[in-house]
Amino acid sequence: MEDLNSLASCLGVSAGKLVIDAKEQVPVLKAGNGVTVRGLVSVAKHLVRQSDCPELKGRSPEERAAIDQWLEYRVTQVDKSLHDKDITTVLKETNTYLSNHVYFVGYQPSIADIILYLGLFRIFEDLTFMEKQKYIHVSRWFSNMQSHFADKMSKKQLVFQRNKIFSGTSH
Repeated sequence: MEDLNSLASCLGVSAGKLVIDAKEQVPVLKAGNGVTVRGLVSVAKHLVRQSDCPELKGRSPEERAAIDQWLEYRVTQVDKSLHDKDITTVLKETNTYLSNHVYFVGYQPSIADIILYLGLFRIFEDLTFMEKQKYIHVSRWFSNMQSHFADKMSKKQLVFQRNKIFSGTSH
């Protein structure tokens, strides 16, 4: 729910009546017109539709499909990564993908980037400089994302090493 409030703040829209469903543990947005929107992805897309940022949704059907894929990845992989092995898998997969891309979809940030940034925040918060260096591509992307969005979401700025860390045993 914190992620959706951060997203709403970033987009300059109201999160409305946002609650967590006690039984299913999913976010639920009760819109002013009597409509109920359930789930992280659905609520995030609803907030983007309410904003003045249509470019976040993707410019073509292919981009929108790719955005949906990465939003699903957030829910099925990132949010389920509770153990070190799972976190390592997520970091390896995103690092490999971002070795050839600046953003997850297209040539500018999309809702997929924002939602993944919010989901990976808790992971990056606990990484050491050496671990961040190991996943250099996802660290580059994360640093870029926080430069665009951290202040708008009231997120603290995580520190990244600016120069390569020496891994040898002697000088």
